Amino acid sequence: MSTRDWLWIAVATVALSQLAFILFLPWFVQSLLRLLLFPRYRLRIQGLEYVPRTGPILFAANHVSWIDGFILAASCPRRGRVLVNADFLRLPFLGFIARRAGLIAVPFGGGRTVRAAIRAAQKTLDDGNAIGLFPEAQITRNGLLGPFYRGLEVILKGRAQVPVVPVYLDNLWGSFFSYSGGRFFQSRPKKGRRTINVVFGAPIPPPITKFAVRQALLIAGVRAAELRGLHLPPLETVDPALPHLNHPELGPLTGSTPDVHLADVHQIGHKPGSVGLPLPGVALRIVDAAGVAVPPESDGRLQALLAGRQEWHDTGLQASFDDDGFVYLRAQAPTEPDQAEPRSIR
Repeated sequence: MSTRDWLWIAVATVALSQLAFILFLPWFVQSLLRLLLFPRYRLRIQGLEYVPRTGPILFAANHVSWIDGFILAASCPRRGRVLVNADFLRLPFLGFIARRAGLIAVPFGGGRTVRAAIRAAQKTLDDGNAIGLFPEAQITRNGLLGPFYRGLEVILKGRAQVPVVPVYLDNLWGSFFSYSGGRFFQSRPKKGRRTINVVFGAPIPPPITKFAVRQALLIAGVRAAELRGLHLPPLETVDPALPHLNHPELGPLTGSTPDVHLADVHQIGHKPGSVGLPLPGVALRIVDAAGVAVPPESDGRLQALLAGRQEWHDTGLQASFDDDGFVYLRAQAPTEPDQAEPRSIR
């Protein structure tokens, strides 16, 4: 054959290879993502027994970094789609892989485009497939699990049979792709590989609300903290001058941070009268006299679940949550003089 023939064969081979890559990428995307993550990240996955292998399912995860969608897709035993920030899909190469991997763009603004993303998520479930989303709808700027938006409830409307599985992504705060230090892409990657703990929790019993999903994610976060070690480093964003709860027996339980107001990001770090949000590795709940967890805006006994402890512990305090998960202590009359409110509670 002539040189021209060999050239055409080479061009056709490259073109066919690229076409095959585009067409079949969704089938081996998980292996590809793990390969891309391997040099810097080690995935340690727990709780896969909670994930049904067939049928529609919704995964709800916390949002810590720009690569959370990739981490979720690389860890999940189900192929599906993930709702992510639309800006991420504009990145060269990574955006292409993300789109082929099934990531759905969700813009910050624009009612029509947001509704289109919600319809795409609903169709995914109606087709019997998996969908993953980040109910915070934005990357945390303080390392805490922030308030959830109601998009999750909208997607699940009329779909009570769809299992909702919480997924906690741990040890991403402080990574190159997180906002640790006050900027993205600022912290230098440490030598060696960072271990990311991905914990799948048990399906959340109905009725599904954003508050119930947030509570389930906090519990999954406690289990993730156990994988990393019982004593997590303190968050540099927590301001000790702001109200917080430091229990005399259980230790630090909540913290407050300064608010963040950027061009398209508004995150509340503290509220008047509140002692803040649960710290990483801590789950809190409010229970009634019978020990049953109550919904937000209801008063009751404050209980805590900590890493390394299998049971909920009564703090001896009366409190309530608001709909965003902020904790409010309620005044209570001590039965004896030495039972006054601990000084470590602000």
